[in-house]
Amino acid sequence: MQRVLRILTNYWESLVGDPATFSLENRAFNSISVITMTLLTILLPFNIILGLTLVSVIVAVLMVLQLFCFYLSRYRRIYGISMLAYVIVSYLTLTATYYLNSGSHGPALLLFFLTFNLLIAFSPRNRHWIWACLHVLLPMILLTREYLHPSWIKDNYMSAENRYIDILSSYAITLVCTYLITNYLRKNYDREKHNAEERADKIDKQNINLEQLNQKKDKLFSIIAHDLQSPLNSIITTLHLIAEYDLKEDEKKMLGDELLTLTKNTSNMLTNLLTWSKMQMDGRGVRLSDVHVYDVVERVLSIQKILADKKSVSLTSRVDPSVYVTADNNMLELIIRNLVNNAIKFTPTGGQVTINLQITDTHCRVMVTDNGIGIDPGQKEEIFSLRTQSTYGTNNEKGIGLGLVLCRELLALQNGELWYESTPGQGTTFYASIPVTEAAANNELLSA
Repeated sequence: MQRVLRILTNYWESLVGDPATFSLENRAFNSISVITMTLLTILLPFNIILGLTLVSVIVAVLMVLQLFCFYLSRYRRIYGISMLAYVIVSYLTLTATYYLNSGSHGPALLLFFLTFNLLIAFSPRNRHWIWACLHVLLPMILLTREYLHPSWIKDNYMSAENRYIDILSSYAITLVCTYLITNYLRKNYDREKHNAEERADKIDKQNINLEQLNQKKDKLFSIIAHDLQSPLNSIITTLHLIAEYDLKEDEKKMLGDELLTLTKNTSNMLTNLLTWSKMQMDGRGVRLSDVHVYDVVERVLSIQKILADKKSVSLTSRVDPSVYVTADNNMLELIIRNLVNNAIKFTPTGGQVTINLQITDTHCRVMVTDNGIGIDPGQKEEIFSLRTQSTYGTNNEKGIGLGLVLCRELLALQNGELWYESTPGQGTTFYASIPVTEAAANNELLSA
């Protein structure tokens, strides 16, 4: 049944015009032209049976004229001329029908009402008042003429039965056409309403996207203007001190250590910034492959060990060397580096940072745990958003509030998740969940 309805719908659209290329009024005119030709085809045999020869000739001529108007509108796309021709022919036909088919005793007034409905359906709104005025004036003139000169109109019905059949059939046709027109207009209204709602939803989504882009742009400028400028100025000042002044060896070593810390922090910030900016601009490309988690963690720890040693923070890895995950190697390294760097940053001197793995049926959870200052529960809603502010570690290490946002976005691209558990004053554990490879998952199940 649905297939039949779809075929009929496609056929109707091919007949009256594609909504993508024809205007609503043009399609309405084409639809009404088809309906009018169908009705005239039904009326013609009725008039022949009733013996209304002249009316039958008029109906046949109207069928040809209507077909011509339909051709102009549908295939030549001359909608304006087609509509004007339809209007002129309609009023001439209605007048002739009134005169030839028994005046007010025939179906002419019903046909006036039907024609008005048709004109309202396919013509522009600013012309409706014209049709309303004409449909008031023309019947009034004809009725007045008939009232003042009754002999002007002749009764062409051969019997009361013929008049009964003619009036009843005209009424039925008017009723059916009025229903079809109203239903057609209602469907058009519903379609336009639906399209308008879709456009409104699309605009709302675009506004939300624009607002988010503005937030990201503001964050970007804030980072460039302040968060990167500040450590770079500190690096310049440190280099100036080393170059311009005769410093003692222990002072040079202290400044060198400070310079190394500043440079590494700035490098990490710049890496995060460039990675995040690239993701916003070029479609966030990700290359998934089998990644050895142990190797990634070892590379990260070898880089972060210098910062950890400076704060006397111990780094411990308890990563199973046999685990592989399906991930982007560079992205996973950046995620773990950010999490380990954050753990070191918020762990006091003499603290401890541990990296563990937890394997489930389908995912591997990389857990970075510290015994640092913890996270205030009030920050839970904003810690993974761009609304979070730049933060300072236990030794005043500078951050830009972008690392965790970046980690979550990168994990989402790899079908992973990021969350944390924290107790203020006792420490924090961040969980980076990433899909394990099929072989690793099977091995884990076998060992279990």
